[in-house]
Amino acid sequence: MTRPLHLFLFHGLGADGDDLAPISDLITQRVTLTDHHWQIHRPDAPVSPVSLNGGLPMPSWFDLIADEGNIEADRDSLLGITADLQQQVQDTVGDDPYILGGFSQGGVLANRLMLTLPRPPLAAVMLSTWLPAPEQIEKPSDGRDPAVFIGHGEHDQLIPVRAAGRLNAFLQDCGLTNVTERHYPVEHGIIPDELNDIIDWLAQQVDTN
Repeated sequence: MTRPLHLFLFHGLGADGDDLAPISDLITQRVTLTDHHWQIHRPDAPVSPVSLNGGLPMPSWFDLIADEGNIEADRDSLLGITADLQQQVQDTVGDDPYILGGFSQGGVLANRLMLTLPRPPLAAVMLSTWLPAPEQIEKPSDGRDPAVFIGHGEHDQLIPVRAAGRLNAFLQDCGLTNVTERHYPVEHGIIPDELNDIIDWLAQQVDTN
């Protein structure tokens, strides 16, 4: 029996793991593995009050706060959920290979986990996301260099497309050399062309590794 290649996908605010099922379904259908088999994980965020939502509870990985027209992440809750997911991922994968992905809030977590887990992923996919509280992230010193795909909508009003460039620059400053950044004619969402690019890119990364 082949070993699993784990794929973790973290959803955005107000959604759940099933929101990203079309992505994981496409990946398992179109990215063929020879020495491994896909094992998919789409965890659900806890339901908690969200300040940006007037304090009403909804699925949210961390609290969001409106600050002078900008959306800021609550740093304490961001640290807490990152630590929780670090343990969850490590307990799940053991010494098996894994890939991280996320949309919006979930992309924030995929990035943090990629940079801070003791054993890095093969690759990470970050969609329509941003880089809150970068001062909390200790830049890795172990030479890790996973491949990264950053996708963002050119017309995104929630998280402007310039956030993709900032994330890319931060990753390069962390020593990552295989970062792909692409923009698409969409608002805060994912379109078929983006999905096709992710599939093609991911197939290359799996083949390389």
